[in-house]
Amino acid sequence: MHGMDNWDDLKFVLAIANAGNVTKAARALGVTHSTVSRRLSALEDRLGTRLFDRLPDGFKPTVAGEEAVSAARRVETEVFALDTRITAQDTDLEGPLRVTAAQLLFQVQVAEIMQKFSERHPRIELEMIAANEKLSLHRREADVAIRVTNNPDENLFGRQATGQNRTFYMSKEFARRNREAMDVSHDNADLPCVVFKWWGRNVPKEIRARYPKAYVSLVSDDMIAMLAAIKAGMGIGRLPCFLGDPDPELVRVPGMEPSRYLDIWVLTHPDLKNVTRIRTFLRFAADSFKASSDLYLGRT
Repeated sequence: MHGMDNWDDLKFVLAIANAGNVTKAARALGVTHSTVSRRLSALEDRLGTRLFDRLPDGFKPTVAGEEAVSAARRVETEVFALDTRITAQDTDLEGPLRVTAAQLLFQVQVAEIMQKFSERHPRIELEMIAANEKLSLHRREADVAIRVTNNPDENLFGRQATGQNRTFYMSKEFARRNREAMDVSHDNADLPCVVFKWWGRNVPKEIRARYPKAYVSLVSDDMIAMLAAIKAGMGIGRLPCFLGDPDPELVRVPGMEPSRYLDIWVLTHPDLKNVTRIRTFLRFAADSFKASSDLYLGRT
């Protein structure tokens, strides 16, 4: 072969440009580090020019590399568009269906939704893609996304499945140890708080107003880890009601009313909304969430 007569080379070029280094590109492509390095070196040898400068902080496209990356993006866009148009012609209740959601949602309800859907439609080949980062429906990284947001992408099609509330919880043992503070003396209670990094690193204002001497004992960047810390008695923490209410080891902090949290949406690419298996799953999943809305809204 001479030059760039293998279209697959563009996929490697684009992955390196998007990732910024070979290791992350290999992870995104599902291949080894050495495979990516070998394919890039072989392509550069055939073209007789470097496509990327190897810098201490990552790979930066050269002028020739920018041309290759631009071409790769155009090819990718056309391939995804063609795939979407072909899939949109599918009218059967069979074939693949890829569903992405945060790991926590799979654990709480999405896995159950998929199991019941599979019982009804056994010829549909379901795939779970558990990812806390948002996969792109436009790039066909998934067919359906279940998102926790108040502002879904306006270029996607779907419906709000349920609203959510959140409130403050503590372990039963923590409540026993701090019974006096919970019942009587708020002002003098040095109560520890577990906080979620993405909601802020300070004592929540609702806790500060009720317990002025409260302090942060732990910052967590993961909801499951935060749940574990609260259950271990490390302090008061705010959780979505669907996570805190069903747990037999937790109780709500008295005097704290639930507050609005992010909605749950079930979404797909607009060109796929009439694909029978996708449309059927969208309706089934949204109805399942709606049937469990008391859990998500904290109506105990």
